[in-house]
Amino acid sequence: MADGTDRYVLSPAATWSREGDELRVFSDEVLLVRRCPGSVFDWLEAVSAEPAGLPAPRGSRVDPVVRTLLRLRLVVAPFDRSWESSAWRNQVEYFAALGLDAGAAQDRLRAAHVTVLGVGGIGGAVLAEIAGAGVGGLTLVDGDRVALENLNRQYLYRRCDVGRPKVDVAGEWVRERLPDAEPAAVMETITTSGALAPHLREGGFLVVAADRPASLPDLCAEACLERGASMITGGCGLRVGASGPLVRPADVPAFLASRQEARKAAAGAAATPMAASFGPVNTLVGATMGRDLIFGILGVGARTTAHRVDLLGTVLA
Repeated sequence: MADGTDRYVLSPAATWSREGDELRVFSDEVLLVRRCPGSVFDWLEAVSAEPAGLPAPRGSRVDPVVRTLLRLRLVVAPFDRSWESSAWRNQVEYFAALGLDAGAAQDRLRAAHVTVLGVGGIGGAVLAEIAGAGVGGLTLVDGDRVALENLNRQYLYRRCDVGRPKVDVAGEWVRERLPDAEPAAVMETITTSGALAPHLREGGFLVVAADRPASLPDLCAEACLERGASMITGGCGLRVGASGPLVRPADVPAFLASRQEARKAAAGAAATPMAASFGPVNTLVGATMGRDLIFGILGVGARTTAHRVDLLGTVLA
């Protein structure tokens, strides 16, 4: 256990109750402590109401309880409360409950720059997640216009937007949620790494959510290597989707090698993307990519390999 100079608050993800000398702390699971020392109840009562936190009580019977509360992150370090009047209040509390420096994490998102290549069914879902999370710098790249058949899954757009450039409508959507944001809108279909590179930032991130040309992940990786940016890919099949990996510039050679091996293994397979589409599965993949990207920006939970997203569950089992 940390020394007595450290201060703690009740986790924003936890609540507790007392029944006699039994303590119950509720989060994802329930912690039950029988014959809990009275000083622990007094401390939890105090830290539940004190944003600056209080040192933990000490004692031979108290220390094991406090260590358990800390290990399960049921009590955490005090966190930045300056976000309480912002749209990100609950998110900052979520980061604090994960054990992050919550205010610094939110500042990092605000300072990040993400280029979204393709703002359709998957890219639009990723955009919604990262804009909602407060990512401050955005460049939207897509050469398409809104079409009627997009509306089953591309929820940034309305019938009145049919015929308009997707990047323009998506940029308006972002500005409505983030009045201080100035997303760059680039109506362009990317077919070479040289065309993409100017739209990336050093130290920034790229979301690859377009599906043409077939070589797109490779040329995106080459552009990221040139510009010192990281990238995340994703896509939908009929039953299974994929999110990731988040590829850092240093990992690009290995990523390209794995792509080459995959092409050899799939020799003769069709390279044309599936035309069929279903909104919820696009959103599942896009939300998963958004989560992985946000955690990647924060430097936590970054995956080094792609992972499968089950799109049907047991529906057809």
